[in-house]
Amino acid sequence: MSLDGLTFQVGALTVTVHQGRVPEGADCWDANWLEVAAEVDLPGQAWVRATGSFLMTSELAGFLTELRRMNETLTGTADLHPLEPNLRVRLKCGSTGEILTEIELTPDHLTQTHTFKLQLDQTYLPGIIRQLETILERFPVRGRPD
Repeated sequence: MSLDGLTFQVGALTVTVHQGRVPEGADCWDANWLEVAAEVDLPGQAWVRATGSFLMTSELAGFLTELRRMNETLTGTADLHPLEPNLRVRLKCGSTGEILTEIELTPDHLTQTHTFKLQLDQTYLPGIIRQLETILERFPVRGRPD
């Protein structure tokens, strides 16, 4: 099943969820992996894309929790730090409402490193939160690790 358009964006990063890797999985480890495409596109500067099963619903849920807290307090950090090394995202609130954003994305962590440092502001947070909520409504966290 293709779910083109089920995405979240953080600045120049777009992550599209296509499907669950094991949609009928009963085990929390199998059931929560997502097939995704992640892309950073900075026209005229850089373009990097990675695809595969390198993101879990539980990781998105943790990121969403941190983003909600950041949006309420306009302080702190929010990290998306999956088990797989293809994607890392860190947002850190600055003192004047700016959000310093660091994105690491690579299709092959053994041979490549791509790091992007961007500046956003707090007005981006509600949109990212809504996008993650939509993804997690479709792909809720299932089961618990034992």
